[in-house]
Amino acid sequence: MKQLARDFTTHPLLPGGVLASVMGDPSARKVHPASHEDIVAFNKQNTLEIVSAFQNLGMLSEEQAAQVIAIDTDFVKAFQRLGKHFKEIAGVTGCDQESIVRLARALFGARLLGEQLEILTPAQISYEKTPDGTVDLLEQLGDAVRNLVGGAWAAFFPRSDFSLQVDASAQFWIACLYTARPEDMAQGFIGLYRQDHKDRLMALTQGHKVEKGIRLKDAITDYLDNAKEKVNKLHDAVDHHVRSGLDRVFQEIVRILGRLELPPLMVAYYQFLTEEISEAFAGLDGVLSSKDARFLQFLHRQICAIADEQFRSHSDNSALNSPEKLEEVLRDLESLVGITTVKDKVRQTANFARIQQLRIAQGLKAIPTSYHSVYTGNPGTGKTTVARLMGRIYKSLGVLKKGHLVECDRSALVAEYVGQTAVKTNAVIDSALDGILFIDEAYTLVKDHEDFGQEAIDTLLKRMEDNRDRLIVIVAGYPEEMTGFINSNPGLHSRFARFIEFPDYSPLELCQIFSRICRSNGLALSPSLKESVIHHFHYLHNNRGENFGNARLVRNCFESVINAQANRLAALAQIDPAALGLLEAGDLESAARKPGEEHRRSGRGYTVQCDHCGKIYSWNSGLGLFQAACGQCGKIYNAEFGTPVG
Repeated sequence: MKQLARDFTTHPLLPGGVLASVMGDPSARKVHPASHEDIVAFNKQNTLEIVSAFQNLGMLSEEQAAQVIAIDTDFVKAFQRLGKHFKEIAGVTGCDQESIVRLARALFGARLLGEQLEILTPAQISYEKTPDGTVDLLEQLGDAVRNLVGGAWAAFFPRSDFSLQVDASAQFWIACLYTARPEDMAQGFIGLYRQDHKDRLMALTQGHKVEKGIRLKDAITDYLDNAKEKVNKLHDAVDHHVRSGLDRVFQEIVRILGRLELPPLMVAYYQFLTEEISEAFAGLDGVLSSKDARFLQFLHRQICAIADEQFRSHSDNSALNSPEKLEEVLRDLESLVGITTVKDKVRQTANFARIQQLRIAQGLKAIPTSYHSVYTGNPGTGKTTVARLMGRIYKSLGVLKKGHLVECDRSALVAEYVGQTAVKTNAVIDSALDGILFIDEAYTLVKDHEDFGQEAIDTLLKRMEDNRDRLIVIVAGYPEEMTGFINSNPGLHSRFARFIEFPDYSPLELCQIFSRICRSNGLALSPSLKESVIHHFHYLHNNRGENFGNARLVRNCFESVINAQANRLAALAQIDPAALGLLEAGDLESAARKPGEEHRRSGRGYTVQCDHCGKIYSWNSGLGLFQAACGQCGKIYNAEFGTPVG
């Protein structure tokens, strides 16, 4: 594991396996655990290939994928630009060039990983409640890394020493850890250490003194005058971490990684960073003294002991190694908004699969059956989400070894030239073995006067037979088109025996989905916005066409609202922190604004209904309810949104 965290074969800053290990939320990583072989394979892939793999598994959204690739590109470009100046920086400062490179790579890598964690870590995991209030764990992690680097620097460059090398060593890590943009990090690292300034900068080693009185100044003079004070202030800032011990700082990093539910490979990577940074600082002057070597040995032994203890704790934790239980997956199924009939059919399928596996375990003959399914419904009705849950269900029962989902469409299966479609289709099927192949808009494979799609279908049917114990196929699309697709080929008709229809969401369910998205992003709805949302989704639902977007429509609405909030807040001279987490009615641009205002003026109000016994209650947005107990049947029902009366 430690060697994997140090493998920069295909990436100059961050091993591919380290990036892969933080993809998805903890529950998704538990469903799709990365083996040692997986990490080795990811270390041989570039960022685009890794991102694509996790998008296919459904563990990475399109927005996250774009952000991960963009930030990776920015950091790599900045580091490559900096690399052109390493020789010059070494010549000007007198620092060892290899140590400069090691330090720069470690610092850029630490910052890149921090930025990727900001993109990939779910909001609900990134905060921790403490006796002193709620803290941002990602911010704490960044602070701990800065404390570790600063403490290591101070240990090898004590306050009593001052020279151009001391100044440069301070400038390197300050530029990387206290600058926002990668290009600014590179520029700050280079600083004034240019060949043209070498002679003047040598004054720092020769005992530069600040001259008093009026005189001409330039950037170099100001830099020389303030250099020693800057270094002294840095020593003041990091002195506590030197005295308390860098091993304690590393222990804090490990604690935060645990709270963020990150895998042990992350501990190995931060162990590598700690050792790399301390060795780079120790070697910057080109000479490793006996004292420095002794301190390095002590520090590495302490860090290694902490990391090894964490690895043992992880391997001994049976909960981390045990497969996901069926009950856990079914709880996630129940937590989905609406789609009651779909949930019933999924439970029925799960029950059948469970009994089938028990039958096999008892040595009885398995009942001939097929788990291949057809999902029909409009876009955004949860077909892909339920397909992922089915993969987890089949894995928990032992039907599938991995249970992952590979999502594709016609473009992923059908090639442009004769003879290439079978190769392309087989490659996609290979990636889905031991899991589920989900083909969206599968009916597009059948087209008049075009046989490449038929070649993909023929290849698929053969593989479904050849790999019937390792592959489950789910085809999805609009109801009428999917009926025609299944009936177009006897082989399809005989293999797909399970049909699940996904209905459109009701207006109240659309409201609930919108609210969930807001809460997952740390945003609350004002009472007036709640009422506006009700009218908005009632209007859209009542005027929906055959291509109604359902949950996708809700996601688009959410993005529009947060953009409007950003524009509203940006116009303020001073922003109240509480306003950052509150969405107002004016943030929602809706065709239902006028009808909503008329309804509020009419005083007709809203009602909410118990979905167990049908009892109707009046509803008020100001109460801020999420759930309520029914006075008639005593059961809990969703009371977050109401229905307009009349």
